[in-house]
Amino acid sequence: MERGRSREIELLQPYMPLKTTNFEKIVVKQYGISHFYEFKICENHKKQLQAVPDGSVDLLFGIEKDRIHTYIGGTVLKAKDWPLYEGTTYFGVSFQPGKCILPKDVEIGDLINEDLELDNSSIGRSLVQQIGEECGIVRHSRTFLKEYMKSLQKENDANVLLSLEDYIRNRIYEQKGNITIQTLSEETGYSPCYIRRVFKQIHGISPKVFEKFVRFQNVLNRMGHREQFQTLNQIAVDCGYYDQSHMVKDFKCFAGMTPEKYLGINVNKK
Repeated sequence: MERGRSREIELLQPYMPLKTTNFEKIVVKQYGISHFYEFKICENHKKQLQAVPDGSVDLLFGIEKDRIHTYIGGTVLKAKDWPLYEGTTYFGVSFQPGKCILPKDVEIGDLINEDLELDNSSIGRSLVQQIGEECGIVRHSRTFLKEYMKSLQKENDANVLLSLEDYIRNRIYEQKGNITIQTLSEETGYSPCYIRRVFKQIHGISPKVFEKFVRFQNVLNRMGHREQFQTLNQIAVDCGYYDQSHMVKDFKCFAGMTPEKYLGINVNKK
């Protein structure tokens, strides 16, 4: 099924411009960010400012003279009072639905209809400090975006690594543990050196060693369902080995015994 182009709506919190002082907004609609906003609480409006459902996650910095409070909140389920304080400047980031990179140990379910105060270290003390030193929505937005792009790049890099690893691993399975690193390089467009590094970063072993394990596991599975007429040489070739001697060498290393002895043990168990 062909997917249509993504359609987005402008996320609105209608009470912000009505119930706050010096409200400003910068629409972004890229990098997973819907918009930035900044305001101060109007006098006697603390309990009247309400958030309405918009399906997004917001990161909010409460900037005071001597410290900064950082909050993260998910969508509300109905109009809800926003517990904000007079005399504080608030700088907020509204993420596009489903696009927020959550701090470690925070899950999206924790944020529905809730606002959590974060330890500033969870999003980077340097970022919080810089926001506190800057003034105005333009400078705050630039500061946040600069640091956020670093996190976004790390996230993208991690996704690329996982996608590449997934492709390599499945190709190894498909080829019964018998595919060359050069073939994988040609298929993915990445160098053999990079493929080895990515795979080892995730598995702790090289693709070549992993292939040996796959061939060995295939042999174990085949032996467990072995037909009487199948020879060890047939099993070896079917499981990706060049010949029986190649299989026996690996089998003795990984199983600690010869294939014949292993088959004898399994026959006796049956």
